[in-house]
Amino acid sequence: MDEQTRARLDDYVTSLYARPDAALAAIQDEAGRHALPQISLQPHEGRLLQVLARAVSARRIVEIGTLAGYSGTWLARALPDDGRLYTLELNPKHAAVARANFERAGVGGRVEVLEGDALALLDGLRARGPFDLVFIDADKERYPQYLDWAVDNLRVGGLVTAHNAFRHGGVLAPAADADRAMHAFNRALAEHPRLLATIIGVGDGMAVGIKLS
Repeated sequence: MDEQTRARLDDYVTSLYARPDAALAAIQDEAGRHALPQISLQPHEGRLLQVLARAVSARRIVEIGTLAGYSGTWLARALPDDGRLYTLELNPKHAAVARANFERAGVGGRVEVLEGDALALLDGLRARGPFDLVFIDADKERYPQYLDWAVDNLRVGGLVTAHNAFRHGGVLAPAADADRAMHAFNRALAEHPRLLATIIGVGDGMAVGIKLS
């Protein structure tokens, strides 16, 4: 399939299942206004996350990498009213923008934005688990460490998901450090004895694994 056809199909999926609404559009606008990196999920990827969260009846979700709150809003919308999304962000500016966006989107009451180093924050979150879903979309070099934490802190039947599993093709012949880390993550996910896993070929690849034991 050529890139033009793939882009048209992505637009087709978005038009059917992930039509933009005012709140989601505002998040992207705010990200641009505050000069945040333009690296958030595409709408059809956000919808996939929402579907996966509903599929496992998620009530407690951990997101590693908040940015402007775009993917977090999709996840929070999948939660029941008493559900909770813990989203982790290293950059205080990004965290502040995300908090405002969550409030504007009407999901602020279900979201807790935690600032600081992700591994340190994850250690502090252990007592609030087990969790139903962990979504990883942060520094690629630490994806394998995030996977270890997810397996230890998910409930049986819970789901670990990770964005950029393809690294725009970089995993096929890894040269950059981030590409090598993503390839190592994909291999660890595939070979983990406690997970049933694959990569869904949507966008830049969404890795998924269900905890078996």
